[in-house]
Amino acid sequence: MLSRTSRIVLDTLLPSGADPTLKYGLFDAGFDAFWSDFERTTLPSLRWGFRAALFAATWVAPLLILRLPPLTLHDRPTRERGLVAMGASRVYLIRQMFQLLKVTVCFCYGADPNVRAAIGYPVQPGDSPRQVSS
Repeated sequence: MLSRTSRIVLDTLLPSGADPTLKYGLFDAGFDAFWSDFERTTLPSLRWGFRAALFAATWVAPLLILRLPPLTLHDRPTRERGLVAMGASRVYLIRQMFQLLKVTVCFCYGADPNVRAAIGYPVQPGDSPRQVSS
């Protein structure tokens, strides 16, 4: 189970309604179910890396934009600036942690059939035809 702080960081990374075409956010795409499967099946190094990246996003990202941590104290635009600063950091490890956050989120988001349908991705053999009503 993800903490409230981790959920805020991830929601800042991929919020609902950020784009008119893609109204689905990370938690609309079923991240909670993905996370339970991810924790159960992923190699420990990837799980630990993801948790370390969430920690860095919470406690280091605000410092990169000269704000006090944790990131969750701030409004959405400030949180977004902090995450952008993580991705543009001169420190390789911080940039890689941000990439790890994005990659893990993309594993969940790109696998969601509703997201695939919204971007016009062709239906693949074995894809479920289920669609969430708008």
